[in-house]
Amino acid sequence: MNFKHQRGLSLIGFIFIAAIVAFVMFTAFRCVPAWTEYFALKKVLQQVANEFGVDAQPPAIRASFDRRAVIDDLPVRGKELEIRKDNGRIGLSIAYQRQVPVVGNMSLLFDFDASATGNR
Repeated sequence: MNFKHQRGLSLIGFIFIAAIVAFVMFTAFRCVPAWTEYFALKKVLQQVANEFGVDAQPPAIRASFDRRAVIDDLPVRGKELEIRKDNGRIGLSIAYQRQVPVVGNMSLLFDFDASATGNR
């Protein structure tokens, strides 16, 4: 008798792999808002850095950042902004953490560090 061996995935194996893939996708979808928020913050930093020259006063820079941060609903404010001068141009940077709840008492913690240098 010639028996052919079956190849493929059993139902239990398929359910197990599908559960792992679903959990990974669920976690990734939960993280998307944190990343879009980070990219919006980088965009705002670049806009503010391009708006001012090196002779600008920090309160004016922070106020401009705050106006834009409120519009984009960013989790940071101008008082947390680090302002420096880089080779005759203004440099802005900010570091913050974002905690993303996943399931129950399990969450992911992201450390973001965004910076921008002006064109002026």
